Amino acid sequence: MTLADVVEQLRRFGAGSIGLEQLQASFMPLLAADPLDVAQSDDGPWRTAAHDTRLLWRIVYLFDQGCGTEEERDRVLARRIVTCLHSTHDSALTHELLPLITDQDRLAGIVYKHARGVISRTGFLSVLAESGYPPHVKLWLQHARPEALTALCALLHAGDYRAAAEAVERP
Repeated sequence: MTLADVVEQLRRFGAGSIGLEQLQASFMPLLAADPLDVAQSDDGPWRTAAHDTRLLWRIVYLFDQGCGTEEERDRVLARRIVTCLHSTHDSALTHELLPLITDQDRLAGIVYKHARGVISRTGFLSVLAESGYPPHVKLWLQHARPEALTALCALLHAGDYRAAAEAVERP
C-alpha cells in the first residue's frame, strides 16, 4: 500500500463512500505485513520515499483507532489531510502541518477569543506551549499580531494549506 492508496481511502472516507471500519480494514494488509521486530522491516520505502512513508504511517496511526469520538470529526480530518496534500503537493510539509490540521478548529477558537481579549496573552502562550505544533510555527504564533493570527485561521479554514505554511515562514 502506498501513500497514494491511503490518500484515496481517506478521500473516500471523507466523502462518506466508506465508513471508519472500512477505512481501518484497508490498513490491515499494511499493518499485517509490518513485522514487530524493526530489524526485519523492509527499509526500502524509507530509503526511496522517506517523507511519503512517514506521512503514510502517521495517517494510519491517526485513523487506526479513530481520531475522535465522532465519526464525522474523523471525516472532516480526512478531508483536511487530503486537501492539505493537494494544496501543498508535499508529503513532508503535510506531515509537518498535521498538528495544525488536527487542531485547527480549537486554534481558531482560541485565536478569536484572544483577539477579543477573552483569553489573555499569557493564556494564549500557555496553549501554544502545550500544542505540539512544530517549533517554528509556535515561534511565529507567539510573535504574530492578532490580524496575522486571524488571517492564518482563515487560510486554514479555506483549506489553503500552502499559503498557511508560507505565512508561518514569514516574519
